[in-house]
Amino acid sequence: MLLSSHLLHEIEVIADDPVVIGNGKIVASGTKEELLAAAGTLARSTSPRDLAHALEQAGIPSTLAGDGSVRTDADPAAVGAVAPAAGIPLTELRSAEGAGLEDMFLSLTADTQREGVAA
Repeated sequence: MLLSSHLLHEIEVIADDPVVIGNGKIVASGTKEELLAAAGTLARSTSPRDLAHALEQAGIPSTLAGDGSVRTDADPAAVGAVAPAAGIPLTELRSAEGAGLEDMFLSLTADTQREGVAA
């Protein structure tokens, strides 16, 4: 059975194998556990662009999500070491796996969200 919804909290409860679609393309699929395990690390700062840049300079690929968070596959300890060394205070640092499907969806589709898409 296929169920399409933007009510991700409900999908998280009832779906066995969610598929995330962004801009008409599948960006992730698998069990909820697989998707959330691959979520990586979520960090927030008063200067998210500076944080993303500092991580890139340290060789840690990251993504600036539409919700103002910075996501990376790196361990939280690595992010926690880079930020203060670059003089960037963190306001949040955690494993993204506790974020849930809604946070994961926003991160995966950040570059296709309507506000950020150029006309």
